[in-house]
This record gives sequence, structure tokens and C-alpha cells, in this order.
Amino acid sequence: MRLTKKIFNDLAILMVAFGVMVGVVFPFFSLALGVPEEIALRPIYFFACILAGVALGLMNITLAKIIIGRPMKELSHKMRHVQTILIDKKNGDSEEICTPESCFIEVNSEDELGEGADAFNGLVGALSEVLQTNNEINEFARVLTSHLELETLAQETLSQLIGNVSANGGAIIIEKNGEIVVASAIGIKNTKALESNERILSTFKTYQRQIIDFPDDVIVDGIVVDFHPKSLLIEPISYKNVILGVVVLASTNEFSKSIMDKLTFFSKSLSLAFRNAMTHDQMQKLAAIDGLTGVYNRRFGGIRLQEEYGRAIRVNSPISLVMFDIDHFKKVNDTYGHLVGDRILINIAKLATSALREGDVLLRYGGEEFLCVLPGANQQDARQIAERIRVMVMDSVERNGEQEIKVTVSLGTATVPHSDIDNFEEFIKLADSAMYTAKETGRNRVISS
Repeated sequence: MRLTKKIFNDLAILMVAFGVMVGVVFPFFSLALGVPEEIALRPIYFFACILAGVALGLMNITLAKIIIGRPMKELSHKMRHVQTILIDKKNGDSEEICTPESCFIEVNSEDELGEGADAFNGLVGALSEVLQTNNEINEFARVLTSHLELETLAQETLSQLIGNVSANGGAIIIEKNGEIVVASAIGIKNTKALESNERILSTFKTYQRQIIDFPDDVIVDGIVVDFHPKSLLIEPISYKNVILGVVVLASTNEFSKSIMDKLTFFSKSLSLAFRNAMTHDQMQKLAAIDGLTGVYNRRFGGIRLQEEYGRAIRVNSPISLVMFDIDHFKKVNDTYGHLVGDRILINIAKLATSALREGDVLLRYGGEEFLCVLPGANQQDARQIAERIRVMVMDSVERNGEQEIKVTVSLGTATVPHSDIDNFEEFIKLADSAMYTAKETGRNRVISS
């Protein structure tokens, strides 16, 4: 039964009432203990006993407030602190989470109060874990939605995953153009071994998560020394039953169930993000690549040329162009048909690509016209590359049944700063003009402007 709205007030009233009752009863109890009647039944004795009972009740309530009230007040304070954290987090004003130092209550008894404090700490610990996971999920989601470039997404995602599951190293391996390739790696020394590892390849086939002992053919770099981790986790990345890749995580500790559950959640978001990135990558390639020859198209090549030209001017470095055109290509098409003509275009694109240096760019500039962008190449370099293309095309043969079809190309080169021009449009015109000079002066030759 409640007397007031405060428990300690109710307790004080009941204890004082109990003290009064004890004070009233005690004189009669005294008679049984041998206290003389003339003393035990005197009003002053009754009053003294009642007063002592009231004092005892007040002392009990004071002790109760000290022993029970202080822990209850601490509990109230901690609960309000947790409430503030939750409200601030809801409003987006804070990233604070509960720690044992800031939110837990000291458990210093083995009774109901101790059990209550222990239960509160368990609740706060679970809440803290949820908040921490929520922070990780939000950050992970931010990373996934911030990048559409596949390589950047893989690198940022892997870094987040390693931190979130306390791994020591890892890699993201994807299937790209039918090949298994490492898109990103952190701490892995022998990444090529991952591409042919049987366990990883089996995950591509089974779509099943694997936790295995770390193989001997891969080493993870420690801060000071190399070490072999205790566990290797291989997590598939799949979207609508299509395998996109796998995440490989290595740790010197065993992966706990909570980490596995967290990784399961991350994998769902990761699958969609990688699907979007791969779609974006494919769209970028479709926008940049000529559909027939597989080299860059004129639109994308023009952007690259402008970038390379601007860079060369800024750092005062040479840059060259080689423009070439297939001689009498219309006659080839009219004689053998467009399918044969397409095969010739494809073959010439392959030959020209093989003749270029690393970092050079080949683009299909028109129907049978190609343009090579050669960063860092001087006039002599450009002429040597052009001559190499000319000879390779001249020596190649395209077969159509029993017929052997041979074609040649005419090439023109232009070089900056050798040529006195003001912009990259004039640069292209200079190479184009040199190419037409080659055609007008007999074809199958290189003319340098």
C-alpha cells in the first residue's frame, strides 16, 4: 500500500509507526522481563519507549537512505546519462557511445541491489554494442554510397571491413571480364596467390562462406615481423544469386559469432554497392570504348588528349600524335564486304595497340582512321612508333576463304613543343595534315610535320 508518491517517505512513515507500536507494546513486554509494574506502567516509561521506537525508526530510514538511496540515485544518474546519449544520437548531435567508465554502475553487493546493478550494466553493454554497430553501419553505408569507381570502392570498403571486424589484413577479389583479379589488398604480401587459391576459387563456385586455417602460400605483414594469422575468412559477395567477388579477411584471433553476424549484415549492403559499381564501370567503358575495335572512341579519346596536352604544356614535356588511315579501305569493303572490312579494322587496332608503349593511348578517330596519343614522346619517338605500326600492318594478312587480303596504312605525326601551335585542336589538325600528305605522296608511308 502506498501512502505518498515517494518510497522513502512511505518507508519513514511506516518505520515511525512501527516504532510507536513497539514503544506502546514494550512496557508490557518489560513486565514479562521482570521490570516492576510501578515502573513499566508509568506514563513516562511509556513515553520513553515510544520515543525510543520513533528514534529507531528514524535511524533505520536514515541508514536505508545511505545504504540504498545512494546506489538508487547513482542508477538514476546513469540512466539519465544514457537517455541523453540516445536523444543526442537520435537528433544527430553526438557520436558518443556508452563505455564502462561513463555508464556502468559499480557492483559491490551480492543481493537484489547487486543483481539490479549487474542487470543494468548488461543492458547498457548491449545498448552500447548496438550503438557501436549502428555507427559502423552508418559509416559503412556512407563509404558504399560515396564511391562508384570500382577500385576506389574496393579499397575504402576493405579498410572499413578490416577495422570493423578487427582483422589484420585482407583482400577483395572480383570476377572481371571472366578473370579472377584482386581489386584491393591490405597487408597481403602475395596477392597473386589469392587469384589461384583453391579455397577462394571454390567460394566463387559454392557461394558459401568459409573459415579456414591460414594457408602457407600467403603471408600477412605485421608491424614489425611477418606472422601467420589464426583464421582466414572468405565471404562471398553475391547479388541475386550471381557471384560478384569475395572478401578475404585474416586475423590472429578467431572470428567470433558477433563478428560473423556483423559481416553477414555488411555483405548484403556490399553486394548492392559492388553491383552498382560494376554497372557503372561497364557503362563508363561502353561510353569510352569503340564497340567494334575495343579501343577508345573519339569522344573519350578527345578528353584524354586534352588532358595529356594540358599536362605536357604545364610541365614542358613533349607529347606526340600519330594519325593513320587504311589505304583504299572503301575498295576493300566494296570487294570483300563489310564483315571482312570489320575484321581488318579489328586486326589493325590490335597491331597498333601492340606497337604502342605503356601509357600510350589508341583511339578510333573515324571510320578507318585511328589516332595514337603518345605522352612524353619526341618527334623521333613518334616516327619510330609510326614506322613500327606501318610495317606490322603491311606484313599482316587477312584471310577470306582461300583469298589473302593485305592492306597498308598512311601515317602522319605531330609533336609538341617541336611544332608551333596554340591548342590541342591545332595539334590534331597538324597530325591529320601530315597523314594526308602521306596519302597524297604515295601511301604506305610516314610523314612527320
